[in-house]
Amino acid sequence: MEILTLDNGLKVLLNHQGGYPVIAGSFFFPLGSSADSREGITLLTLRTAFKGSLKYPPEEFSRMQESSGSPFVPDVSCDYSLVKFQLVSERSEDYFKLLLDTLTGPGFREGSFQVERASLLASIRSKKESSFALAYEEVMRKTYPGHPYSKLPYGTIKSVSSLELEDLKSWFSDNFLPVGSVLSLCGHLEGIERVVEEFGRLKTVPAVTELPPCPITRTDEVVVRREGSEQSFILVALNASSVYEKSYPACKLLNTLLGEGIGSVLFQELREKRGYAYSTGSLFPTRKSSGRILAYIGTSPQKEGDVKRELHKILKNLPDFITPERVKRAKEYFRGSYLLDHELRSKRAWYCGFWEALGKGWSYDEEFVEKVLSTTRGELLEVAMELCESPRFTVVVRDE
Repeated sequence: MEILTLDNGLKVLLNHQGGYPVIAGSFFFPLGSSADSREGITLLTLRTAFKGSLKYPPEEFSRMQESSGSPFVPDVSCDYSLVKFQLVSERSEDYFKLLLDTLTGPGFREGSFQVERASLLASIRSKKESSFALAYEEVMRKTYPGHPYSKLPYGTIKSVSSLELEDLKSWFSDNFLPVGSVLSLCGHLEGIERVVEEFGRLKTVPAVTELPPCPITRTDEVVVRREGSEQSFILVALNASSVYEKSYPACKLLNTLLGEGIGSVLFQELREKRGYAYSTGSLFPTRKSSGRILAYIGTSPQKEGDVKRELHKILKNLPDFITPERVKRAKEYFRGSYLLDHELRSKRAWYCGFWEALGKGWSYDEEFVEKVLSTTRGELLEVAMELCESPRFTVVVRDE
């Protein structure tokens, strides 16, 4: 790994890999939906801006980009946003020139804006067909009341419909390029240092990074209607660590033990033993502020009451399920999944940039695995005890 710090503070991570003459990249910006002035503005701005550069007509820009690599693909999370891409090594100078032109003169054209806004609105409407999306939205809004995390990255029909092209231009002008941005590259990078040094002339602006803690403070349950649904979907949110807390690796391992893979507690107890679940599992998104472990299950409406009681029983008695055998399985599953997810150059570039953008440093990618695998059963029990005694927020999605 080679690290360049450019004159404007931009960090460039160069992960040299031999073999195919291909480069995968992730450009991380420490500016996520939590900083949105209006919900969805970050995502819509990036999707419109990175469609091209004002320096070239859209058709010419697309032709130049396709001759050297892939289109720019923006994405937005609570704590950061990024642009992913891939390119042919021998055309890196042309490709990065296009990226630089886009950052200095983004493609804010009315036609592109109208297409991207319509696409985002269609995506928001389609989420009404997803029980998980409906439950997740309710969890974010109700367990982070008044907190920046309550803002959905894709926004709402109302917020996105109200955005105009001038709003996006102003947002980009005020917020790009934020201090702390990271360009992470992986692949055949011979001579790339000279090419990326050009990014040092970009002007940087301050980024808002302070986020207050926001734990779940009371146990509650809400019902969300999904018209026409033939199942009941239950999502339970529990308090969990932020990425900066000491217990973060233990929470990751506990989530694996609880709901990842066919050997997990939820799968074995709710699906294999009792036949309750269409689908079941858990996830633990990494967050700068207060995190959440989300346990979910889809079942038939007739079994909803029994399923909900059994799910809460498992969560309330979670320490009882942390046996040496389950801890061993969870570690093996976590290690295999993490290594498998690093097979592609695009994922290696993503992970290094991700940890660097969060302030943990690119080297935490390997350190994180070691911390998870060295977590003791006693440490897991301690975290599980805290989790099962803390408030829980439940969302039930069904047609009623």
